[in-house]
Parts: sequence; structure tokens; C-alpha cells
Amino acid sequence: MRRGGQEISLQIQELLGDSCKNYMAVLFTHAEELEEAGLSEEEYLREASDTLLTLLDSVQHRYIFLSGRGNLCNEQRIKILERIMEFIKENHFQVLSLA
Repeated sequence: MRRGGQEISLQIQELLGDSCKNYMAVLFTHAEELEEAGLSEEEYLREASDTLLTLLDSVQHRYIFLSGRGNLCNEQRIKILERIMEFIKENHFQVLSLA
């Protein structure tokens, strides 16, 4: 595990609290570049750096891949909203409180 990933995770937790990882996800943009390179999302993540894997571990492997082709169309918006709703359900509809 590379130190950079740990530092990022710790800084985020210091800023937002330990429970923040339950309310965060990583958004990967330009997913079309993976397609062009002949990689699936899963293949990309298997080959990811230790820093990225540490970050994904810290957010419980919650991530969304978003294609950068054209404007953000309704289909992509729906995909993002569906994933966010999954995350909310996983959190039992609890919200992050910084108080």
C-alpha cells in the first residue's frame, strides 16, 4: 500500500470525520477511454495503482464510471442517480452529520 493513498484517506477523514467513508464514492470520468483501450471497468480496477485501491478501500469500493462523450445525457444522469440511491440505501437512509 502506498503512503499517498493512506494520506488522502486520513485527510478526508480528518476533515469530515470517520463515518464520511459511508457517504462517499469515486467518480471516474472519461470511461470511453477504457473502451477505446479495450479494457473493462473491472480490468482497469484490477490494474489500478495502490494509491487508487487504497482510496477505493476507504470508500467501501463505491465508484461510478462516467463516459465523457458528448454532453451529460439523461442516460448518464440516471446511471449516476441510480448508483447514488444504492449508496443511500446501503446507509439505511442516514445522512452524514458533522455536528
